[in-house]
Amino acid sequence: MNTDKIEDVMSELLGEGYRIVWEDGTLSPAIDWVDWIEDPEDEEKEDEEKEKVEVTFQDGSTRTFDKGVPMHQIWHEDVD
Repeated sequence: MNTDKIEDVMSELLGEGYRIVWEDGTLSPAIDWVDWIEDPEDEEKEDEEKEKVEVTFQDGSTRTFDKGVPMHQIWHEDVD
């Protein structure tokens, strides 16, 4: 993996075609799409605070993150 190509992003700015670089250095599958969803369990929060980032990967799995979480991503072609 070309570590010079790793980008720092906030969770809401993750991009399609990128792979998330986890804290332990492992990689997610490539991101297929990113949606903003509202968490129905956060009834007491303001509308903007209810928004979450739902990432669907090319293998069909999904992960949900709070908005504003610092993350790292790399373009799928920059991975060995």
